[in-house]
Amino acid sequence: MDEFRVVLVEPSFDESIGFVARAMKNFGLSNLHLVNPRTVLGPSGRMRGGHAQDVLDSIVEHRSLKEALEGLHLSIGTTAQRSYAASNLVRKPMTPRELGHVLKNRAGTVGIVFGREGTGLTNVELGQCDATLTIPAVSEYQTLNLSHAAAIVFYELHVAAGESSMDGLASERVKKTILSFLSDSALRSGGRSAIRQREGSLLVEVLRRISEALSQTKEPEDSGTQSVVSETESGTRAWAEDTSGLPQRHDS
Repeated sequence: MDEFRVVLVEPSFDESIGFVARAMKNFGLSNLHLVNPRTVLGPSGRMRGGHAQDVLDSIVEHRSLKEALEGLHLSIGTTAQRSYAASNLVRKPMTPRELGHVLKNRAGTVGIVFGREGTGLTNVELGQCDATLTIPAVSEYQTLNLSHAAAIVFYELHVAAGESSMDGLASERVKKTILSFLSDSALRSGGRSAIRQREGSLLVEVLRRISEALSQTKEPEDSGTQSVVSETESGTRAWAEDTSGLPQRHDS
């Protein structure tokens, strides 16, 4: 998985910090940063952190969001506001799942920024981030609890990272093991240069199934049809192409 930095801006309750740390631990994250916390981490927050005491022990505090974003290749600001107006948000927000797909084939340090429990991030703070993220919810009540929102985002990133690792190319060690098995099979057959019909048929069937499995993992170069995608998906794909290699931040 990419290296992730979780940033909480001005958290008001130490319980929130503990719950977020616990969610981080659930999904293999450990890098927690706080910007001007309005509370001190105490026994209540520690208790909510469960087995994530190591995450809580390594918290880094900052005086400003700009300082917390230093060193990141990409920063994502979270918001419950789904406005697409250019005057309000710097980019159309992605969903956590879309973000996971964008990041799974890229390397670099990524910051996920969460706002205050009551008011979230300001438009100015969102403007300091490279992109924005929104968790789809019913229009009657779009705002999620801080730790609940964090858990959803961490889960999607974890799933995407797992898919990425499974889709990777076989290592040299794996390829050598395959060749070793084939060579060993030949030796066990008596080292004969000619094999019987039944042996040949079995080997052909195994190789055929391997070939079919590999073919199914590759999309056709030209299917003759154009897929239909939503405006958000199209925007996300275009943004993903623009972020190849993960862009460096440019602070004004």
